[in-house]
Amino acid sequence: MIAERLIAPVAGAIAVTLVVAFTGTAAVASSSTAPPAPVIGASGVSGNTGEAVVSSITARNVLADHRVTVTGVLETTTTLETTTGLDTPTGLETPTGLETVVLQERVAHRWRFAARARNVAGTFALSFRPRGLGVHPMRLRVAGSDGVAYVPTARLDVFHTVLASWYGLGGLTACGEELTPHTLGVANRTLPCGTPVTLHYRRRTLRVRVIDRGPYVTGRDYDLTFATKEALGAGDLTEVWANH
Repeated sequence: MIAERLIAPVAGAIAVTLVVAFTGTAAVASSSTAPPAPVIGASGVSGNTGEAVVSSITARNVLADHRVTVTGVLETTTTLETTTGLDTPTGLETPTGLETVVLQERVAHRWRFAARARNVAGTFALSFRPRGLGVHPMRLRVAGSDGVAYVPTARLDVFHTVLASWYGLGGLTACGEELTPHTLGVANRTLPCGTPVTLHYRRRTLRVRVIDRGPYVTGRDYDLTFATKEALGAGDLTEVWANH
């Protein structure tokens, strides 16, 4: 059973700090927690010919049909050899030709376009509405005159509002689990047993599994076990966010 408390910031802007240096015919993006992403150059996948730094970004909880803004700072430079009056080569940093930054979200095993900013050099903002419920990995496609870099960014958890009640203790659930005062889980009429569901209420977020069937009262979407109700701080009948 999954019983994992999560950081739960309110829906809104997602800060992205991004530094990309293009050299040669390709660029590569990396972070302190992930290996470099493959880079597509003019002749296919290239090696590490550049340097990029991406800030650590945590999961964000957002409500379906609400617009989300991703903001960031993109710096791109290249070193050119110049000649002084003494014919001594020196390094001079100048901006590279940068064309677009595209935000993509992964939906149904495919990367889909979310938003685009053109001719970016410095601060940028990308605004979009997420598609569908659940967890959506996000990435930036940074394209310049010297190549393309794919940069993992935020992971969105998209919710809708549901009406949740709670139910009593004891016995076995319809999914075959023993129901105790410490059992975390929810009942739902249609989701398969074992389906992970993330619930968000006020400043608390909890990930649990479907362990039972119900509720059978019109207008109610979930029945929370006693332990789930207490962990969320919910009342007897509460409107919460759910990602299914």
